[in-house]
Amino acid sequence: MFFAPFLSSLYMGAGAVPAMEQCKLCLNHVAKLEDSHFLSKGIYKRLRDDKEKNPNPWQITPKTAVQTSDQMKARLLCRDCEQRFCKLGENWVLSNCLQKDCGFPLASILSLIPPDVSPAQNHTKLYYASKIPEINVSALAYFAVSIFWRGSIHPWNHDGTIPVKLGPYQEQFRQYLLGMQAFPKDCSLCVVLREGKEIDRLTYPPVGQRKGTFHLYRFPMPGLAFTLAVSRNIPPSHREMCFVHGRGNPLFVTSCLEPLLLDEARKFVQRHVKPHVNPFML
Repeated sequence: MFFAPFLSSLYMGAGAVPAMEQCKLCLNHVAKLEDSHFLSKGIYKRLRDDKEKNPNPWQITPKTAVQTSDQMKARLLCRDCEQRFCKLGENWVLSNCLQKDCGFPLASILSLIPPDVSPAQNHTKLYYASKIPEINVSALAYFAVSIFWRGSIHPWNHDGTIPVKLGPYQEQFRQYLLGMQAFPKDCSLCVVLREGKEIDRLTYPPVGQRKGTFHLYRFPMPGLAFTLAVSRNIPPSHREMCFVHGRGNPLFVTSCLEPLLLDEARKFVQRHVKPHVNPFML
């Protein structure tokens, strides 16, 4: 997906001032906005495999499957807000998620600590992140919200639609990202560390839909997965799992997500990709 660079073509005489562009986050007007990524630029770097002849990840869309270096970006934010996203979320998360060399700093931290809850008949472990000083709780939450919010302010989908519909919570999240208010009380963010090697780098932009009385959006990336529920009618079970509002900042570690993500990816490929294309280097 490409976006034309800014061109100022309207003049009112020799002394005309170029049109200003408004940042979607701070709402300030600047001469030129940045090319803002939907998914952080660092995620694309972690999807590349430099040992392969073509190191680029597979991009699967309703029309094609192709290995490409293309990245989803649009002119949305000013330089200061881009830097804000980096400093308050991206830097820490991208340094601690699954890396290109298969290192996984966050998983390494948790491997040295007994889980707070680990049912005998369950593949899911629960850690209270508030008790683990090495985990930057605010950065994880900020990063996830920044991705979901970006999905709500631009028509990223191939059909020109907006993938994340936050309704009245879009403005609340904008103010949260600016540090002007707390995480919205009628939203629940779940953070999962993904266990499993087969598709642990499978990544796609936020998707979701209405689920009963609330909207639920999900976003997997290398080694991690985030879900965001928004509504005044979020079930208590989802509220308890909230990484921000839940007791102890619950962080889940599980392999249960991987079969679901793989099945979802296969169904998407079967629906949209031509039979002779084999994109399973996801």
